[in-house]
Amino acid sequence: MEELSELSRLDLLYILIIKSLEAIPYKVLFYTGKVLARLLYLFPNKHKRISRANLELVFSDKTPSQINSVLKDSLFHSIMNFLETGLVWGKKDYKKNKKFINVENFSEIENSLSSGKGVLLFTPHIGNIEIIINFLGQHTDCTIPYTPPKNKDLDKVITDSRNSAGVKMVETNVGGIKEMLLALNNKKLVAVASDQVPKRGAGISSIFFNNEVYSMNLLPKLQQRTECAAHFMYCERKEKGEGFIIHFHNKIDFSSDDKEGVDKMNNEFEKCIMKLPGQYAWEYKKFKRTKKASIYDR
Repeated sequence: MEELSELSRLDLLYILIIKSLEAIPYKVLFYTGKVLARLLYLFPNKHKRISRANLELVFSDKTPSQINSVLKDSLFHSIMNFLETGLVWGKKDYKKNKKFINVENFSEIENSLSSGKGVLLFTPHIGNIEIIINFLGQHTDCTIPYTPPKNKDLDKVITDSRNSAGVKMVETNVGGIKEMLLALNNKKLVAVASDQVPKRGAGISSIFFNNEVYSMNLLPKLQQRTECAAHFMYCERKEKGEGFIIHFHNKIDFSSDDKEGVDKMNNEFEKCIMKLPGQYAWEYKKFKRTKKASIYDR
């Protein structure tokens, strides 16, 4: 009973944090994020260390000042993902403001859905992917795989929020893959944030900014099994706290070869990141299952 009581208190704490952030005007959060990012840059911390290691490897041709500029921007956008939890996991009142979110090229997704086949969407962790999840839940019948956090209370808050947004969450395991295949075969939509490093055995070696990277090969496999349409998408955070832009791209064929398909996926990520390098989540150990993993030991 004590353990259940403790879990309940933690659950209430997360809800209190979300509600508190939800009550603060977004532009206040935006400029608060600017201040917090400066503090995060000044002091040693894990996010700064890992982000710098990734940036120095990926942009080895850049000067230290150029690396620092992207690093500062990246820390700001990482902080915003936390400050926006009230926005994306709360009552989602921002939907009433039509200027807050602009959507580009969604007609391509609608065309693919109307063609009689399932649709597979993929995105990197850029901007705020929760904005995409909320939009897809509102406009489509969407299934999304995810890896549950170790904290069960936080997992419940996240899952409840996403389910209330209208999406179906499935774990990234055998059962979850079956659910995704079923959705695609039933001409529905599956959305995957596919840039993170998968477990061993769940991916293959590919190239990311001219460096070896271990990437999930789920996308080409799903397309091969279901003959679904595949589209790239990403979320861009606007400047000055004006909101977001959700971008949808035209169809892409991953081909019947897993390696070629994964290389295509990473190439789409690279092109997107080069447009908004500071908005990408560089704080993940992107190269941890490669020979470059030692960059995180500094």
